[in-house]
Amino acid sequence: MFRFLVFVFLFLLTSHTYFQRSVHADVPEPPEDYEGIITPPYEDYFRYKTSTGSGYRIKHTTKIWVGGDVMFNWGVRDAMKGEDPILPFRSFTSLLYNMDYRMLNLETPILHKTPTLDKLKSYVFYGEKKDLRVLTALQIDGVFLGNNHTMDLGETGLKDTILSLEESKINFAGAGRNEEESLRPLIFKKDNIEYRTFSFSDIGENRLFASAKSAGAAYFRVGTAERLIKKAKLNQVNMLSLHWGVEYSPEPTEVQRKTAKYLVNAGYQVILGHHPHVPQGIEVFPKGIAIYSLGNFLFGSKNSYLKHNISVVLHFVGTALVCAEIIPVFGKHQTLPGDQYFFPLGGEESEEFLKEYALLCKNLGTELVISGGRGYVFLDKELKANVKPY
Repeated sequence: MFRFLVFVFLFLLTSHTYFQRSVHADVPEPPEDYEGIITPPYEDYFRYKTSTGSGYRIKHTTKIWVGGDVMFNWGVRDAMKGEDPILPFRSFTSLLYNMDYRMLNLETPILHKTPTLDKLKSYVFYGEKKDLRVLTALQIDGVFLGNNHTMDLGETGLKDTILSLEESKINFAGAGRNEEESLRPLIFKKDNIEYRTFSFSDIGENRLFASAKSAGAAYFRVGTAERLIKKAKLNQVNMLSLHWGVEYSPEPTEVQRKTAKYLVNAGYQVILGHHPHVPQGIEVFPKGIAIYSLGNFLFGSKNSYLKHNISVVLHFVGTALVCAEIIPVFGKHQTLPGDQYFFPLGGEESEEFLKEYALLCKNLGTELVISGGRGYVFLDKELKANVKPY
């Protein structure tokens, strides 16, 4: 009997060891230099039919994708604690792979070590250089630093951020080691067209902004923004990222609307807003559009005010903006226990959100066409008449 029990024990121990090895045999340890890069081909998760039919495939356009606020604390940090820190964000991979240029609002300094926090602010954000692997994996080309958190860790923090971005080959606009650098735009060229995006913050104390001899964010002045494009060339498209507005408000202020109209008339084809942390509607002018707030992209806040957000694909034919495509982004992190999730909305949930968002656009005189879980603002009547669902 004793021999039989020993045999059973050894059998179970061997089986358990074998089972453990079998389970983990196909999960190799990542190499030390692993950067989370995801290589093609990608499965496209974003083509599906819904109650409003199929989405539109808008061919032969230059596609510039824009996302909202990003930082690496709170739920984002929790999501990155797994074995693969990139995994919680991979749902965006095939979507962003198909874009010509990708940019978003980086609302945090990036440090080489844990910092001493600014006690003068209620909320101080910071990230580590390794966090930029998420942006690299998503192939982000450029970030906006014109916001009220860029200087959370002072000049040293901003200089660390700039160095980390440069080492990660991610371009930036909206802040710099001096005012001149802070006013330089993101530049993307395709088919002899130069797409430029300037970045400013209308939010923050004076100490946060760049001067001739000190580092900081670019302070928003209408006159400065106008001067930067006064000598624009015929083959240039100018866009403006603005950190402005009222937090958690679904509507822009009248001052914002008047400012946007003036800037579009001055030559900015697209105004890209952020800071409210919730999406606001789109207003169409004869010479361009204002997307007053994108809301968050990767933020992970459980604030009860927060709902879903938007990202936008700007479709250009040459220098002409022909369509703004709205892709909803999940944002109700307070409703999910445990792990955080970051993904484009799909199906019925996307369409329900877009119906609400369409009302915000309607209040600004803009029609939002909903199809296939996405929203479309057409600026070209011929395109709107001829575009067909896929």
